[in-house]
Amino acid sequence: MTRAEEAQRLVDEGKVYVVFVGLYVTEGRVQGENARYTTALHTSGTFFCTCDWGQHHNYTHNLCAHALAVKLAVERKKSDAEVP
Repeated sequence: MTRAEEAQRLVDEGKVYVVFVGLYVTEGRVQGENARYTTALHTSGTFFCTCDWGQHHNYTHNLCAHALAVKLAVERKKSDAEVP
């Protein structure tokens, strides 16, 4: 399963909680298979996550599945809000 597919699964299963959406950063928590992860997405396109992938790729544009899931959850919430 790709990171994008895993992210979509996490969103679909309701395992993503968006904590904060700000001007420069979005924060979320994601319940993974073995732990709960804290994730921050920066408007620059970089991210931070407490997962193993994040330990090696934090502050890059190579998002982990948890960061992608938070991004998808925010996008879904925005699109739901736009529907009359």
